[in-house]
Amino acid sequence: MNLRCALAAGAVLVASLAFAPPAEAGQASCWGGPTVTDYKGRTFSTSTCPTWIQTAVLDQAALPGAETTGVLFPGDNWMVCQRRSGENPEYGGGRNNYWLYTQGDTSRLHGGWGWIPATAVSYGGDYQAIPGVKLCPAGFYG
Repeated sequence: MNLRCALAAGAVLVASLAFAPPAEAGQASCWGGPTVTDYKGRTFSTSTCPTWIQTAVLDQAALPGAETTGVLFPGDNWMVCQRRSGENPEYGGGRNNYWLYTQGDTSRLHGGWGWIPATAVSYGGDYQAIPGVKLCPAGFYG
């Protein structure tokens, strides 16, 4: 291959990488996490997901009267499961109605255990479950 062809091929590769579409919502954005035990003594396997914003952890997933149990800081945080509930806060313009069960970095109630909005997680589409986090079993409310 001559130099001109090699440079042209490299330019095509760089252009295709620069304009690649975002990851599909179905691709996992979370990976294996630790096994944890919540304040009720239940043990769970988890998925670790990147969160991009500090968020309150609530004792109920977006229900009126929910109390703050703690605060979760941005970073790689583990999640037990997720379920649909009320509307999330619109962090960064994202919209969702999925909530994830986890434990906050700080605690005010229930050892910091509760629900964070899917809009605080770095990956996921509007009104879609976060890829790589299992759905909570029917009737699971934390």
